[in-house]
Amino acid sequence: MAEDKKTEEALNKTPEGSDDSGPSDPLSQDELNTRLATEELDDFAEVEVPVSETETETETETETETETETGDQAVEPDAPLPVIQERIVERRGGFGAALLGGAMAALIGFIAGKSQVLDNFLPPSMRTPTVTLEPLEAAQSDLEAELARLEGLFAEIKMPETAPIVARVEVLEREVQNLGTAPEDTGIGSEVEQQLQSLAQRIDALESRPVSENLSDEVVADFEAELQRVRDSLSDQQAEVERMVREAQEMERVSAEAARIAAAQSVVARLRSALDAGTPFVDHLAELQRLKVSVPDALTNASETGVATLSSLQDQFPPAARSALAAAREETKGTGGLVAYLNRHLGARSVAPRAGDDPDAILSRAGAAVAEGRIATALDELSALPETAQGAVASWQTSARTRLEAEAATDALSQSLNAN
Repeated sequence: MAEDKKTEEALNKTPEGSDDSGPSDPLSQDELNTRLATEELDDFAEVEVPVSETETETETETETETETETGDQAVEPDAPLPVIQERIVERRGGFGAALLGGAMAALIGFIAGKSQVLDNFLPPSMRTPTVTLEPLEAAQSDLEAELARLEGLFAEIKMPETAPIVARVEVLEREVQNLGTAPEDTGIGSEVEQQLQSLAQRIDALESRPVSENLSDEVVADFEAELQRVRDSLSDQQAEVERMVREAQEMERVSAEAARIAAAQSVVARLRSALDAGTPFVDHLAELQRLKVSVPDALTNASETGVATLSSLQDQFPPAARSALAAAREETKGTGGLVAYLNRHLGARSVAPRAGDDPDAILSRAGAAVAEGRIATALDELSALPETAQGAVASWQTSARTRLEAEAATDALSQSLNAN
């Protein structure tokens, strides 16, 4: 009914711009439809279409505003309505929701991986490998026990008392100084020679005296015989004196040589103490040279810096052994399975000596020899290491060989002095 009323009013409405008093020509049906469509489009152009969530609200608001704007205008039922295009605003989720979802997924995956919840549902090849820590814990216990044993051995080592040796050396030095140089002539020999010369002069005086003519030939013969006996006795005494002088000189020479050897032995004793302490021993070699003792080259080469002490060699061996074992394991990387992988990354090695020709077994035997002070045996064991591991223990081997050569030279020097 409302639409019929609007149509009737539109038919009776006077066009804009015409006089009210003049007659109005009736509009044709086509013109009427065109005017109605134009007015409705203008009305819809002025209406702002809001963004709605549902199609029902949009249609309701549009119909309400259209009825208000058009007033009493009649709309023909068969007139085509304008198509209203609805603007659709797409609502998207924010960045925070995506970040929160990713964090939750990562947390769930981490918990599942750490707790091994998924291992029961995965094939054996994809499950987390299980590592047995008992061998590593046992190795750690062995290391701690070996360390405690070494500390006990080190505590039991007592440094030799050098005070008695120094006192003995001082006494020998004083004796050498008192002896001095052997005299070319002794006081006893000079006194005997003076007596012999006096007797010879008296004999010459007797011979030069004239023989009295009153003496018989028998007396003269007896006198000459006695004189000859005196001469023979004098010769014997002179020979005895010369023998005694030679013996005295020989005794003095032997005493001087004994004093020299004793002084040299005291220097060798101090030299051995310097080797044990790792201090330089240039002064000791100078004293030996003053005592006319030949010094070996092994001692001369290490005299300025000294040699490594036994305790320092024992302290330096474990790090060198670990480096050598790491170098040897690096060469065989990729073999040996999980245990070899853990040993390579944890640096574990055997501390108790064991049989075998692998680097770990060789180093275990060498380490035991070093702990017992058998440096030569340790060097023999280390010579069997592969080339890749030799570089890590080269410095230690050089220090050990220098000490062994110096000790051997000192022993040879002491034996030569004892033989004299």
